Amino acid sequence: MTALRGDTSSHQTTYAERLANNKKTVTRVTTETKPATTIQGLAQVPAVAERCREMFMHRRCYQMHCEIRKICVLVLLTLFGCAGPKIDSVLLDTSLQGAQQAIESASALEAERLPIEEFGRAVKLLALAQKAQENGDIAQSAEFAYQAELVARIAHAKARQHKAREQRVLVREQAAQARIAALADELAIARIQHELTKESLAEVEAANQQGKKREGILTTDMAELTASLQRTELQVTLSSAALLVNIAKELYPAIETTADYERAQATLALAGSLLAREDDFTAADKTTGEAQQQANALYETAVQNQNKEHAEETEARVAIAKAELIIERAQYLSASQHAQQPFEEATAHLKTAQQHFKARQYAQARHSAEASQQRADNAVGIAEVVEYRQRAQKELAALTTEAQRAVETAEKEIAAQANTDVPRLESRLYQLAKDALAAAKTALAEKDYPAAIQAAADSSETLQRAITNTQQLTSAKTNLMQALRKLPKVTEVVEVNEGVRLRISGNLFAIGSTALKPAFFPTFAQIAKVLRRAAFAEYPLRIEAHTATSGAGGVNMHISGERAKAVQTFLIEEGGLEKKRLTAVGLGETEPLGTAEELNRRIDITIRTTP
Repeated sequence: MTALRGDTSSHQTTYAERLANNKKTVTRVTTETKPATTIQGLAQVPAVAERCREMFMHRRCYQMHCEIRKICVLVLLTLFGCAGPKIDSVLLDTSLQGAQQAIESASALEAERLPIEEFGRAVKLLALAQKAQENGDIAQSAEFAYQAELVARIAHAKARQHKAREQRVLVREQAAQARIAALADELAIARIQHELTKESLAEVEAANQQGKKREGILTTDMAELTASLQRTELQVTLSSAALLVNIAKELYPAIETTADYERAQATLALAGSLLAREDDFTAADKTTGEAQQQANALYETAVQNQNKEHAEETEARVAIAKAELIIERAQYLSASQHAQQPFEEATAHLKTAQQHFKARQYAQARHSAEASQQRADNAVGIAEVVEYRQRAQKELAALTTEAQRAVETAEKEIAAQANTDVPRLESRLYQLAKDALAAAKTALAEKDYPAAIQAAADSSETLQRAITNTQQLTSAKTNLMQALRKLPKVTEVVEVNEGVRLRISGNLFAIGSTALKPAFFPTFAQIAKVLRRAAFAEYPLRIEAHTATSGAGGVNMHISGERAKAVQTFLIEEGGLEKKRLTAVGLGETEPLGTAEELNRRIDITIRTTP
């Protein structure tokens, strides 16, 4: 407000430049304040700003209440142990991030440089929440995070309110400065006229052509212009003081009833009457100076009182917001049913607080809001016990039903696979699934419902793995049999318990010989090619050589063993199969197929497809 207190020093720019700048300033101020250069226009600025601020604070408080209610419910549920749901790390991280974001929002409004103690408290609470998280105390960390976000949002609201107040005062000061600039331009015009008159007088005196009569006229004009200039300067100062008094009244309307305000108005009126006289300006100059000093003091008093009123308003608003939040918690816990009397008292006190706030009775509003908080806290404490007991009973019933359903489902799934290939091909996994089902039934009987649910889920998962493996084995076995049946000189391809058996009958060897006949080389080469495929590359083979019943038994046993080794050697060296996959066995004449010698002379290759 430096311009209002009045340095009207000489202008360094020309008259044309000052006049152009003045027109721009007046146009801009008129557009922004509609109009701000009159007392009526200035009166509209704080009213509009106040209404915008109230709408913003109400909307912002509602958003803050919705977000805090979510965090608060989670913290309250955590405080009652195993009966309630557990807080996982994702929800805790969300709470910590919410608190951090609230603190950053307040910091962005420079809350740390303002006398707002909530900002420092929010930072400390966030640090405590992070420390509790590091120590593994999830419930304590969530509680601190909730408090940190709540306090940070309060600091944010106060900082925004402070910013709005500063902006409102700045608008008023700009309007006042524009008015002062206009008056200063008038003073500049008068000074320019004075300078032009002096220049004219100098020219007349230099020329010395008009004589003493003309000199007397110019002297008189000079005196009149000097008096006019002095009057204009005093008018500018007086207008500035009057404008400052009006701004003080706009900032704090109650100041109009004070003795200082009446004294300032009286001094302004006296200065105006003295200035209207045509004679000596000494008394007017002195009175105008006193009016300026009184206006400055009145403005400072208005600013102080306005700050105090805004502080009381903020405290009342915060108290009401806290009461509303606690009542919302009570409503969530059905306190209207479980703690009817304290809940109704809390609601009534909150309504009274809101009425006082609307009437701008901020101290009474804060007192009623604090009383509402106390009643609401009592209601929450009573309702929590009843509500959590009921919720625990419902959760236990739901858990019992879930466990029974899980055991029944697992039992049906195992029964459905009893007559399939699963027990035979995946006996180990099938037995594990049955064991898990038995464990689930035992846990259900012992009322260990979480263990029963987990065991039933393990049974279903294990059974599904067995089913998937069986399907894969069955599909691979079918593909292998189809590929082997297409080979030449293959007598039989059948499915056995271990997998697939391939039989080649006939005179594969000369009588008494252990050398494989070349006519059968392509057949065994094709067998090796099939077994090298990626789908069959891991299957082990058992080569069995059989002989006819003629001849001595010991000799037949020896020859059959050598013939089995011959086939093994061919499959390794010529067929490219790994030696570790092959086993060769000679069975001689111990397993005849009948009386036909050609049928008994055979090579059986069993390919094991099961694990």
